[in-house]
Amino acid sequence: MKTTIEIDPALLKSARIALGTKTIKGTVDASLRAAVRHRQLQALADALGTIPLDLTPEQLRSNRGKRTAHAPR
Repeated sequence: MKTTIEIDPALLKSARIALGTKTIKGTVDASLRAAVRHRQLQALADALGTIPLDLTPEQLRSNRGKRTAHAPR
């Protein structure tokens, strides 16, 4: 679909750099996909809720040292 809109050139340039896109269309498409993905991830986080952590700062620090490496993607 073709449409005419006014876009802030500085914001477009910043988005292009952040997204690694080369064209206006690519930047707008990537921006829209990112916005939709962000909303979906937020909805998932909201649906999962939170869990109570009853840990002291010392316990948290000691657990950080016990992390295992994750496999690369």
